[in-house]
Amino acid sequence: MGSLKGTGPLFLALLVACLLLCASTQGPRYQKFLWQHHDNPRTDVGRDYCGAMMQRRGMAQPCKDINTFIHASRAQLRSVCRDGGTLYQGMRRSKRPLAVTTCELKRTQGARCIYRSHAASRYIVVGCNHGMWPVQYNEKA
Repeated sequence: MGSLKGTGPLFLALLVACLLLCASTQGPRYQKFLWQHHDNPRTDVGRDYCGAMMQRRGMAQPCKDINTFIHASRAQLRSVCRDGGTLYQGMRRSKRPLAVTTCELKRTQGARCIYRSHAASRYIVVGCNHGMWPVQYNEKA
């Protein structure tokens, strides 16, 4: 045991490095996923939820054809990548339905995007980074 003496600082440095690496792996893809798909609790923007949210999130110039906002906590979203989800076509499917609002482009009116809004509770399918962070939403599943 004498040979392990003085390894405390080395162990601490390795632990800090590991924590920084883990924190950085969530990175920009996870943040982009949250920006495009996470809205919890559901934002009260009046009657035109989809028009307002797509505009606010920068997905209306040009008009994005379809986008789903998930009204669940970040912890619930992350759990789909672990024990709250099951393997599904190379991605992860939630074990329980989650509240979502899907915005589908109906038409454009000048530079304005007109969306159809559909609120529902359904299973979601996501791609995960490092088995921990949702980074892709599957609109077709």
